[in-house]
Amino acid sequence: MGDTSPTPSTGKIESSLHGMEAKRHHRNNTMKSEKRQQHRFSDEQIRSLEIMFKTESRPELPLKHRLANQLGLQPRQVAIWFQNKRARSKSRQIEGDYQLLKINYDSLASKFESLKKENQLLLSQVAFIPSTLPISMYKGKFDL
Repeated sequence: MGDTSPTPSTGKIESSLHGMEAKRHHRNNTMKSEKRQQHRFSDEQIRSLEIMFKTESRPELPLKHRLANQLGLQPRQVAIWFQNKRARSKSRQIEGDYQLLKINYDSLASKFESLKKENQLLLSQVAFIPSTLPISMYKGKFDL
């Protein structure tokens, strides 16, 4: 009962787990060494891509291939550039919309506060009026 030596079946499992761990370690190290370097586009490539983006933000595959050939890029690079550009454009649009909404909200909130103060002032004036008028002027006209 005190024997802790692996049985044939547990030995296979441990061996299998060790092998899987070794493969995972190898795969992680390989992926690190195979990381692709980021490619910076030239100014001319960016200019061409920007011009194309203005006319076609979602180019079809043949257009991407033609553009990639003209610019000396891989079609996948062109596709990713367009995807990133669309995402950046959308973010800028959302930020602009947010700023406009915030300005409008702040303006409305300010107007609301002014109207609230004006309303309070008018209510206090209305409350003051009956005490300054002779009783005969409003007797029977208002239920106070």
